[in-house]
Amino acid sequence: EENYKTASLTELAKITSLPVYQLSRLIKQYSHFTFTELLQQKRLNQAAFLLSTTKLPVEHIIAAVGYDNTSYFHKIFRKHFLTTPRSYRCAETDH
Repeated sequence: EENYKTASLTELAKITSLPVYQLSRLIKQYSHFTFTELLQQKRLNQAAFLLSTTKLPVEHIIAAVGYDNTSYFHKIFRKHFLTTPRSYRCAETDH
């Protein structure tokens, strides 16, 4: 939860002393999502939270939640929330 910006399955496997493949299967078995899907979900939700509660520029939020590629972030944000980050912010501040 706290280390979503830099999290990796390999690092988590080291912490838990489990082989990567076994940890990966356990995560999928109990959450029905892959590690990557869970991580992406966390990052996108955190980005949405920052968009609605701060005035940070979108580019700063993208970096703050752990993405290096701005265009990739915009693509997955739009797919997940069905709107752009800027439109999401405007819609949230109107409520």
